[in-house]
Amino acid sequence: MLHSATHRFAPAVRALAAALVLLAFACATPAPAIAAKATKTASLTASQTAQVAAMQADFGSKVADYVAITRELHRAEDDVTEVTSQIASGQAQLEAARSSLASRAVELYRTPSVGLLESLITATSISDLVKRVNYLAIITERDARLVKDLRLSQTEEAWLQESLQARVGQLQILQASADKKQAQLLAQLAAEQAKAAADNTVFTPGVDSSKLTTTPVGGVPRDQMDRSNVVSENNFRGGSAMTAADIQAFLAKQPGALKNYTGKDHAGATKTAAQMISEASIHFNINPKIILATLQKEQSLLTTKNPSQRQYNGAMGAGMPDSGNNNASMQGFGNQVWWGAQKFDKNARDWKPGKYEPVDHVNQVCSNEGTFAQYRYTPHYSGVTSFWTIFWRYFGDPLG
Repeated sequence: MLHSATHRFAPAVRALAAALVLLAFACATPAPAIAAKATKTASLTASQTAQVAAMQADFGSKVADYVAITRELHRAEDDVTEVTSQIASGQAQLEAARSSLASRAVELYRTPSVGLLESLITATSISDLVKRVNYLAIITERDARLVKDLRLSQTEEAWLQESLQARVGQLQILQASADKKQAQLLAQLAAEQAKAAADNTVFTPGVDSSKLTTTPVGGVPRDQMDRSNVVSENNFRGGSAMTAADIQAFLAKQPGALKNYTGKDHAGATKTAAQMISEASIHFNINPKIILATLQKEQSLLTTKNPSQRQYNGAMGAGMPDSGNNNASMQGFGNQVWWGAQKFDKNARDWKPGKYEPVDHVNQVCSNEGTFAQYRYTPHYSGVTSFWTIFWRYFGDPLG
């Protein structure tokens, strides 16, 4: 969700005013009392620091648990795809066998007079008789084997279908567990950040790039979010990474209503959700996965079966600052997708190496434009962490 600059700096102004009041109080306090207060403050700061460190470690553990569930979810999805492929292959083999058997039956028994007894009687010689007997024996054996194979294929198909149904059930349980974990994770993050703010400390999730021995890219996922490198350029850009058909196929697998959504786009034309996402992603060169993850982050549109108009009006959080002065021209699903993608693109263009973005009273340095765009779009660690976990949930490693 977008936020105003005035809102960001208000806490800093209050903190400065509080510091001036404390300074004035300290000047009016006798020296021994000042020394005692300084000792107490130092002790309190050390205690707060330890608490924040403990919260960060606990949060990191929760993130690791969530990522583990997400990995298992992807493995389950792969298994379902494989079983579905096996069923399709088995059905194709079954149909081929049935066709072969039918063709052979027509060829061998196209007249009712053909049979074992007549074949033997009409033999013209012993040699001809032997050939006919052998031929009929071979055909009979092959037909018997084919019938057996057909029955075996039918049994295997039934077992695969049962296995697929069981795996789908397991997958649904994993999905529910992953969503619950994510909700708990973000609720804990918000609570810990609020507690840290009350203690005049800063709680930031994840780990700094400087604390990583290597920069994890590709197939080796991390168990914690690297605050300076949330999403790779490859996953941020690439408007053609998914076609409209790919996006529709993805939405069709989700429980949310977007799979069937049709409405007005930013220009007033009637289109499906997949078409709107595809066109915005191509026009602004934003990976459709970024848009899809943001739709879930802002309004849970991938999982909500009956979204309200309010959810559609704020689908991407575009034009909706903390001040509450929402931009009416950006309301509606089509406008949200278009202008949300535009703002991601615009934000990314402002990045350069070493540039930082104020995030929860911390000047966060970003390693690439995609990460910078995320923080400018949502200048809160909780929001960016939500995006990170959602991207993991649906598409795997954001740095892949």
